[in-house]
Parts: sequence; structure tokens; C-alpha cells
Amino acid sequence: MKIKHILLTLFAAGFMTMSGMAQTARQVLDRTASKIKSAGGIEAAFEATQFKGVQENGTTHGQICFQGNKFKITSSALTTWFDGTTQWTLLHGSDEVNVSTPSEVELQQINPYTFINLYKKGFNLTLNNSVYQGKSVDEVRMQAQSSSNRIQVLIVTLDKTSHMPLSIRMKDHKGEWVRIRVSGLKTKRNFNDSTFKFNTKDHPGIEVIDLR
Repeated sequence: MKIKHILLTLFAAGFMTMSGMAQTARQVLDRTASKIKSAGGIEAAFEATQFKGVQENGTTHGQICFQGNKFKITSSALTTWFDGTTQWTLLHGSDEVNVSTPSEVELQQINPYTFINLYKKGFNLTLNNSVYQGKSVDEVRMQAQSSSNRIQVLIVTLDKTSHMPLSIRMKDHKGEWVRIRVSGLKTKRNFNDSTFKFNTKDHPGIEVIDLR
């Protein structure tokens, strides 16, 4: 009976520890989500690296501007605008821009900051103290509860002072990883709605391909 009692106590203690970690991870993300949503327009530089297994499979640099559910992402390969409903994608060097109405899942894979809504359901959360570029950080791991989720793992590295993301790593349902490093983040930017829309006047000669 003593052994049984000890085992039950240890199990209960372990369960409480795991629950406490999950709760703390949620609190950390709640705080970050609140910071981002109250920051107004946000602008940041990023470095996105794709992986094939453990090997790097290409890196691109760019800039992201977003405000609410609107964003503009510019990289060396393409520019994407999203005004909250419609998305325009222009491949650099191409003579056409594709117009679409992306699904929620597609937006999750395009805009790394969608994690501020993703974590609220469908993921198990754990929190770890870690070190990023020589400084102590909070690291939250989001593990999908379903194998059918397009995003299986998402690891967010957060600055302990600003509570803003420094790095976001994402593993999709195919087992492929993408790492996004953020730098030069600026808040309280005032963006016009036109920032998040493709303007034909700024891109003469570009054909608009409507895929909606």
C-alpha cells in the first residue's frame, strides 16, 4: 500500500508540474499576444531559412509590416500584400501578380505572427528557459494535438523584457522545418490601408491574375 501511495503521489505531482508548465506557457503567450495587439503597426526585418532534414535548404531576407490582421511581406523572391480579405502575390522578375482569398490555414503558413491566435486551441504548450544569441529567453513549444494539423510544431523564442518574438521555428505536416529570425522590430508604426494592397500604378505592366 505504501508503494502504491508513493506512486500515486509522484504521478499527481508530475501531472501538476506539467499542468503548471502549460498554464505558465499560456500566460507567457497571452502576454505576448496582448503586447503585439496593443503595439499598433509593427515593422521588422527577418531572415527565413528552410530545412531539408537538418540541412539548410535556402535562406531569404526581407521585411514584414503588419497591423491587426493585415500584412505586407517583402523578400528577395516576392512581395505579398494582405488587406484582411484579399491577398496579392508578386514574384520578383515576373510580369503578373496573383490575387486570391487565402484560407486561415494558408495565412498561418505565410504570416509567422499568426501564432498569437494559434496557441489558444489545438496545441499542447510547454515553457522552457533558454538562451538565444547569448541572452536568457522564454521558449514556448506548441505541439499540435492532431496529426492532421498543417502545423505540427511551432517553437517561439521570446525576449524576457519586451516579450516580443526573436525567433519562430515551424514544422509542417510533411516534417519540414522553417526558421524565422526577427530583428530591428519597431512598434507604433502608422500604416495606411494602401500599404497592404497591391497598387497597379506602382507596378506598370504587371498583369493581374484573379484566382478567386
